[in-house]
Amino acid sequence: MNIALLGQGDIRRFDDKRWDCQTYSVEGSQQYQRRLNVYSIAANYSQSCSSSDQLSDTGVIRPNNESETYSLSPSWSWQWSLLDQFSLRLNYSTTIFSSSGINNEGETSADAGFKGNETYSLNLSERHSWTRRLNSTASMNVSSSEFGSSNSSTSKQKTFGFQLSTGYNITRLWTANIGGGLSWVQSPSRSNDIADSSDSLLRTEVFNFSLNYSGRRMNYGLDYSRTNSPSASGQISENNTFNMNYSFEMSRKWSVNIDGSMLKNESIGQGDFSLSSERTYYTASVGVIWDFDKEWRLSANYQYRRQEIIRSGEIVEDGQSGVRDSNVLTIQLNYNWDGLRVFH
Repeated sequence: MNIALLGQGDIRRFDDKRWDCQTYSVEGSQQYQRRLNVYSIAANYSQSCSSSDQLSDTGVIRPNNESETYSLSPSWSWQWSLLDQFSLRLNYSTTIFSSSGINNEGETSADAGFKGNETYSLNLSERHSWTRRLNSTASMNVSSSEFGSSNSSTSKQKTFGFQLSTGYNITRLWTANIGGGLSWVQSPSRSNDIADSSDSLLRTEVFNFSLNYSGRRMNYGLDYSRTNSPSASGQISENNTFNMNYSFEMSRKWSVNIDGSMLKNESIGQGDFSLSSERTYYTASVGVIWDFDKEWRLSANYQYRRQEIIRSGEIVEDGQSGVRDSNVLTIQLNYNWDGLRVFH
């Protein structure tokens, strides 16, 4: 049996006070293994101003916004043969937004545009090892999400789909993964769930590819993925993500990291909607790490970010459309104490 508890805090301050951010999270997990079966359960609570919640909710990032998330995830895996493993995973999560309603221009608006959501999901997967280098996984997932609350209009969206993926160890240093599948999203044809609105079924494609190199002093990664998710507007958001990362260990104490990414977030399956949006985000960063002691680390990182938002239809102007960019310089001092260990 394994039991783990993790607590984390992240406080950031900016010259523009509207973007001040504090993130706190607590996570606990327990895993029990008996012969060929592994049972586990994980629970998480977090309070965050993370932009990832806002991107999945509306695709727009605004300051002065916080979210609280609760999640519970039980799972079971069964090694039913030497080469095959079956897994079942359930998940429940709920997210609550709280916002002052201040946009990027510093103007106060009545509605910040975010809605809380509640999601239930089920995932079944089967992994088969063909050889020591080649393995494949088939998975099926079902989920149901409801956005909004009793005080506002709600939007219910159901998703089901399947995916096939393959992993191959090309050499001892190179690995590749590729996968794809289909997903169907059933959602109300209009953003507010009214009685006379008919449901629509939209088929989308999901895809992922990655290539990784892991050497003694150098690591390199390249990946692309296409995913989709429901959003608070009642539409479906399609995310195309491309990432590249490179790290090189110059010595036992010095290393450098270079990362670049592009995310394109687009509303699809408009139906009766009178609005649409397309958002593209570019991020590039370079960092230097200095391990000047066994337990101490000092790092510096520069990040450039650019967002391009194109919106059409009957939309209230929120100061987000157009092209915007930002520069961030981060200096971190980390201390990792490994002096306490408990065995039973």
